[in-house]
Amino acid sequence: MREGVKEDGTVDAMMVSFWLALGSAFFYGLSNVISRVGLRSANSITGVLISQLSSTAAALIICIFTVPLDHLVSWAAIMYFAIAGLIGPLLARFLLYMGIDRVGTSIATPAYETKPLFSILAALIVLGEEFTIFIGIGMVLIIIGAAIVGSEESGGQIEKKWSRKDLVFPFAAGAFYGIAHIFRKMGLNLIPDPILGATVQNVTAVTLFPLLALVQRNRQRVNLRSKQAWLAFTLSGLSSIVGQLLLFGALNSGVVVIVSPLSSTSALFVLILTALFLRKIERVTWKIVLGALTIIGGTVALAL
Repeated sequence: MREGVKEDGTVDAMMVSFWLALGSAFFYGLSNVISRVGLRSANSITGVLISQLSSTAAALIICIFTVPLDHLVSWAAIMYFAIAGLIGPLLARFLLYMGIDRVGTSIATPAYETKPLFSILAALIVLGEEFTIFIGIGMVLIIIGAAIVGSEESGGQIEKKWSRKDLVFPFAAGAFYGIAHIFRKMGLNLIPDPILGATVQNVTAVTLFPLLALVQRNRQRVNLRSKQAWLAFTLSGLSSIVGQLLLFGALNSGVVVIVSPLSSTSALFVLILTALFLRKIERVTWKIVLGALTIIGGTVALAL
């Protein structure tokens, strides 16, 4: 029997899920770093619109050529994917961009990577997935790591000062992203089609974007005149859709309590990319690194 292949000739689903989730973490991390550059020339609501448009366009093109028509008749699955689109790409992305803009990507990403806390709690309650000692250890480590990151005052954003109150945005983004995993998994249980799931959630996010813009009209407005913003957020959106497709694939072949923690290791990639490319606008301190590594250690424990 070949390594990684079962006796019936199928690829080990758990191994596939592992690599897909890890790939998802990288592309989500890359998306966050690119969006940090875009937020220097545009506000959060503009960034959400541009990145969401590019994500949706890419997903639709792939969907047209790959998704069978009979997959479109499962209204229950589409409803779950649509709910994930409202919670995940739309609201969570907006909150994450707000967090990145206020505290910097090196702090915002570890903070929102607490999402496994919320996805695992929801998976245990809604999907009936198993609770183990490693899950308990992982949750404790994530909480400790979040506390370390939250206690940092000198790192992150260099260009302007930030308050600990600003951390509510990335933490809230983590909660929304984490809960969205559950609805994605519920949809995939009905129709195991990651591309359809990613497409529906992005189309939903674009469709409902005017409501978000309406709510935010007195705080910030969409401004599409910056070429730098268009370039940065288009690349961010494309990187995000790759991350989404890999995440849906991982959820399709694995379980939430493993996939969610692995996909949350994007904080490690963000710290590396930030240290390499954003040194002039972000300060990565030992507390940020320690907090991020503690959170990642918690996600590893969860994956075990």
